Amino acid sequence: MIRTNTAPLLIAFLLLFFVSERTMAQARISSPYSRYGVGDLWQNHYSVTLAGMGNVGLAIRSNNFLNIKNPASYTGFDSTSFLFDISALGMYTTLKTTEISQDADYGSLGYVLFGTPVTKWWRATFGLIPFSNVGYYVTEEKNVNNVGKVGIIYEGSGGLNQLHFGNGFKITDNLSIGINTSYVWGVITKRRRVTFPDSLSMLSTRIDNIDHISDFLVDIGVQYFVPLKNGMELGTGLVVNPGMNLNSTRRYLAQNYFGSNENIEFPRDTVAYSAGTKGKLEFPVGFGGGVSLRKANNFIVSMDVNWRNWKEYKSYGRSDSLQNSFSMHLGGEYIPKYNSITSYWHRVRYRLGIRYANTYIEINNHPIKEFGISFGLGLPFRRSKSMLNFAFEFGNRGTVENNLVQENFIKFTFGLSIYERWFVKNKYR
Repeated sequence: MIRTNTAPLLIAFLLLFFVSERTMAQARISSPYSRYGVGDLWQNHYSVTLAGMGNVGLAIRSNNFLNIKNPASYTGFDSTSFLFDISALGMYTTLKTTEISQDADYGSLGYVLFGTPVTKWWRATFGLIPFSNVGYYVTEEKNVNNVGKVGIIYEGSGGLNQLHFGNGFKITDNLSIGINTSYVWGVITKRRRVTFPDSLSMLSTRIDNIDHISDFLVDIGVQYFVPLKNGMELGTGLVVNPGMNLNSTRRYLAQNYFGSNENIEFPRDTVAYSAGTKGKLEFPVGFGGGVSLRKANNFIVSMDVNWRNWKEYKSYGRSDSLQNSFSMHLGGEYIPKYNSITSYWHRVRYRLGIRYANTYIEINNHPIKEFGISFGLGLPFRRSKSMLNFAFEFGNRGTVENNLVQENFIKFTFGLSIYERWFVKNKYR
């Protein structure tokens, strides 16, 4: 049984984070699909609790974890409590084409979030959350008459993070609104090489685009709950992502060099160079809606639908290989007996979910789709609302057809949600 004192466990968790950060400092994702847009978006890892439920959440509010998918949900925790959420992620992926298969693994620190009441009707959250990851290495080889083999290498690394600040406001007991404001920053490096392995006289070319990105993004949410019979509650939620721009400064370098080995280069001349080209990443508008049915301390079932107009995304005025994204999420949680004193496992939260998405990537008119099945556990602390959460997801993205890549993945996330009462005055008799 997990006991009440959370301080030792929190210290151990933070030490694990420190060790993980040192040992995984060089780790990165390995996905050819992170080449597009701003990389692999982190949106399916915003909560370990919700990750075990198919990543639903737009119509869910809770008093023991922070749901940043909809900022209106922050009014779910009470005016005398303080919430702290922390997480980590591990992933094992098999990359497949019709000819080859390759395995890759990845580990990362997740989010660190804090939630606190400001007034009886106002809750605030803040923290650090990854926004996107970039990590790929893709090679192509062609035979050209009178030249021989021509190798093309695409390589990328980096990603974006966000400093999160959210606010939720209770309008009535059933209606709340909220706004998330995030300062997004990071560096994304994309490199392309053209080499001539069969030629001793032809120069290879390397082109680097290094973008330093920073600016603010906002999303707005609303939730409304209707009490039903038998202690049940019907919830609805809506989130809007306004179209906004991220400022970027690009360093561009194009060089010719001798050598067909990427680790051995003898620079010949610089074709083009610019140290600080200003531009914008134009993020499009998006919408999400959800519905939930809940019985307090017993079960919840929820469904979300999301859409975003990624066809309008532009980087420095140029479009990318993106399409409008669409996703559906269905999941739930079940607690056999919330207040059981005879069985700890009756108080455990059991979670299950499924999701399907047309991602924002489209290659040669072929949309890249993603599917995942997840399950999770919430292990409660003794005499506390604090909880240790685990989530597992099995799924795939892409296809081996049309010369594309299929990714089969297993994701494991774990996190700690700490609930403390910090604003209660002691009473003496």
